Amino acid sequence: MKYKGIVHNILNDAPFIGAVVIANRCSMPCEDCINESLKSDVYTMEDSAEEIVETIQANGLNQGVILSGLEWTEQPEDLTNLVTAALNQHLEVMVYTHHSEKRFFEIVPGLIGKKIYVKFGLYDSNLRSDNHFSYDVKLATTNQYIKKF
Repeated sequence: MKYKGIVHNILNDAPFIGAVVIANRCSMPCEDCINESLKSDVYTMEDSAEEIVETIQANGLNQGVILSGLEWTEQPEDLTNLVTAALNQHLEVMVYTHHSEKRFFEIVPGLIGKKIYVKFGLYDSNLRSDNHFSYDVKLATTNQYIKKF
């Protein structure tokens, strides 16, 4: 699967210490996107889900995987494979998406019933907040929330 990179030992993006695995693309034109530079093909990498999970586990501080940076639902098969590979290795999983719960599970029905955290909600600069938290994770806008399944 194609992805943009892995950043280890992230403390603030999930209710666990994890490695952020950045998706390969995002077609959303979000205002003030902090990941706009990642949309370039310059950073593209390719490995199997199992290889990515192995890399994450090689860092002893990682308790799980955080799928964010760009939009993983634009790679639904890869998202499902990566979540499954992580859960098979007893890693925690957090997925960031701009979609609603209903739309997210329409796109990735293979994740229904999986024990994962999902951050829902599109970034909306009009709803920015410095004190909006869900599962002790600070979220950018008040329309966003995290749900554990």
